[in-house]
Amino acid sequence: MKKTTMLAFSLLLAAAPIHAQSVDLTAQDLYVRKGFSLEWTFYAPLPGETDWVRLPASPGDRPVAMRSVFPEDARSAGGEPARWCIVIPFNVDRAVLEAPGGVGLYLGRIGQDWQVYLNGYLVRDESFFTPEGELGVHRSVKGALIELDESRVRPGGNVLAFMIAGDPGSGDTGLPAAGPYLLGPYAELGALKAEIPRLMLIGIFFFFSLYHGMLFLLRRRGKAYLYYGLGTMLLSLYLFTRTFIIYGLLLETRTIDAVGTAALFLLVPAFMAFIDASLGRRVSVFAKAYAAASALAAILQAFAFREALLAGWRATVALPLAYILVLDLALPIGKAVRDSIGSRGGKGGLARAIMQGLGRSEASTLILGTAVMGAAVLLDSFERVGGAAGGRSADLVFLVLVFGTAAVLAGKFFKVYRDAEAVKLDLERRVAARTGELQAELSVQEGLSVRLSDLSGKLKSAVSVADKDLRIATQVQQGFFPKSAPRTDSWELAFAFMPAGGLSGDFYDFYQSGERLDGLVVGDVSGHGIASGLITVLARSIFHRNFYERRHRSLGAVLEAINAELIPELSSVENFITAALLRVADDGQVEYATAAHTEILYRGPTSPGPTRSGRAPC
Repeated sequence: MKKTTMLAFSLLLAAAPIHAQSVDLTAQDLYVRKGFSLEWTFYAPLPGETDWVRLPASPGDRPVAMRSVFPEDARSAGGEPARWCIVIPFNVDRAVLEAPGGVGLYLGRIGQDWQVYLNGYLVRDESFFTPEGELGVHRSVKGALIELDESRVRPGGNVLAFMIAGDPGSGDTGLPAAGPYLLGPYAELGALKAEIPRLMLIGIFFFFSLYHGMLFLLRRRGKAYLYYGLGTMLLSLYLFTRTFIIYGLLLETRTIDAVGTAALFLLVPAFMAFIDASLGRRVSVFAKAYAAASALAAILQAFAFREALLAGWRATVALPLAYILVLDLALPIGKAVRDSIGSRGGKGGLARAIMQGLGRSEASTLILGTAVMGAAVLLDSFERVGGAAGGRSADLVFLVLVFGTAAVLAGKFFKVYRDAEAVKLDLERRVAARTGELQAELSVQEGLSVRLSDLSGKLKSAVSVADKDLRIATQVQQGFFPKSAPRTDSWELAFAFMPAGGLSGDFYDFYQSGERLDGLVVGDVSGHGIASGLITVLARSIFHRNFYERRHRSLGAVLEAINAELIPELSSVENFITAALLRVADDGQVEYATAAHTEILYRGPTSPGPTRSGRAPC
């Protein structure tokens, strides 16, 4: 009996799906500092490094906005872009690395421009700088999902680093969402971006707007159709700017924010006009004035002051909603109830008279929709501040709003809306049928492409890894060499370094003590590729150290010491190094030694032409 029970238990365990636990990055300590250097992306900050600001772990609720971390920069920068480095050390279980589908990184929100590094390796670059160093494109993304190279994730300790660039005073600069920020199985993280129900709702709203727009074209006197169609169009546009998919369609996120904010500002005026038209009267002066102010704010926020205008809108949106509830709805409902009570002469009971009055008033069917409208707009706009890409808790409220206001028009034109429902259901059936056909066709196509994918997958993976390694190695090598020649009062120096490929076998360095030039070196490693590039970094360090440690010996002796040190280092490779080494004396004389390198040309002020300089023995 025990053996049978244990066997059944083992089978259940084997059949049960194993879900790897994702790493919650908000549950790890975070470090941030001004500026950015590639060297900072390899290691966690050491204790006592005062340049780093530590933000303690706060699982599920740790927004990191640069204007909050460095408020002095937000007040003084004047909108000029700046850069920061964010580092998050974390540990990862082997179960995450072995999860099917690979490893992914999910970022609730990140911007304005950014790069992501894992253990010093660049895994995503969403930064767009002009030649002048300005931000050419603002790329603030919500719900960014990044597939990580599993070979770069180590079991145990890892370092995740971000380069953040943007306006120090903007709320989009940094990791401004409360969460989630996760590292785990790619397939499970992809489920966080599932938004088919929301896209279906947006499609329904968009269909409503087109349908009622066509009804207005067929019956121009029905202005309620026009305002209802305009309102649902703005609502579908606003909700679409809150989806994940739009960030794959538009690169410039300022455009997304501008369009979404403009639709939000104009939504309430459209609804006010709809209520006036539904009640059979002209649009009120207050509604027109509020619409004009909203349109002006919608245009202005596309260029400047978006956050201030959005805050002002939230502070004042209760005013038009109160106007609708009191003047447009409550007063007409009160009049209808009083008329019902008066016509019955007090017979049949007060409650029955009130219910009949409410039933006779068209405004009574709008009062619930108005309350829903206010709750939905406020809820979704405040969720927008939190950085969620969805604002999902307001979706059903918006759905109630659309169908509730549609009920007003249905009361007047019941037959028209009954036909519309039939068209909608037929459309849904056709969409479902067509979706099934497309899925069947996709299954056939997937079967045909499996063999090609198998053959090309390994090649693409190898090429991708090689390209990524080469780009990172090139960045590391170029970071070791001087970016510009030093400026001194005694010498005018210039150089041009133009590698034929990514990694270069050439190296150079300037030796300088304060404002004084001590010397320089130019060298060449035989061969090409990663090996030669790595040796240049090693050689540059050895030349620099020996140049200063043997400053009182001849350059020939210095080269001999360097040669003796390099022989063990290069014994396992087939590369060799040539170099030219110069030392500058206080009186301006130059000592020069070469190790099988191309000789230097010297032209003096009275020299007829270039001559070879003296060469010290080596």
